[in-house]
Amino acid sequence: CLWELLLRHSAHELDADIGVVISNHQDLRPVAETFGIPYHYVPIEPENKLDQEQKQLELLKDADLVILARYMQIVSANFLNHFPNKVINIHHSFLPAFKGGFPHKQAFDRGVKLIGATAHYTTLDLDDGPIIEQDVLHCTHRDEVSDLIRKGRILERNVLLKAIEAHLDDRVFVYKNRCVVFND
Repeated sequence: CLWELLLRHSAHELDADIGVVISNHQDLRPVAETFGIPYHYVPIEPENKLDQEQKQLELLKDADLVILARYMQIVSANFLNHFPNKVINIHHSFLPAFKGGFPHKQAFDRGVKLIGATAHYTTLDLDDGPIIEQDVLHCTHRDEVSDLIRKGRILERNVLLKAIEAHLDDRVFVYKNRCVVFND
């Protein structure tokens, strides 16, 4: 997802200022550096989570939008209070099905005929925030988990980009736990 966002941004297809990439994975540093975006590695462990989250908040003090991709952590109420309806998570399944980790394996085990991706605003409840954008692809009994992951990555990139664009264009209205997204 990061490659896609930064490519679109460099091609002037995403009207946003990307000020920083913060990750709990070191492997994304070369991606950010390729595009000249400051990169900060902030590893998260249960014993340092609140301190690390405070570091993230300091780095994000001027941010209007936060994207969670591959983060795989539940953010605190304190973090979310700094960014109400401004933290978008990309989930690699068609929510509300297959919440949490390993959704492709869950989908494979159930023999689904569609896989999907969901971009939603982050809440304290895991993968349960207001849904901004979703999409699906057909799959068959011949697809292995690796096929579902590969197909899902394409969906994730497109769904996340559409959700970001809708948010940045002020086309998303949150009411209770639902989003109304106006056409562009």
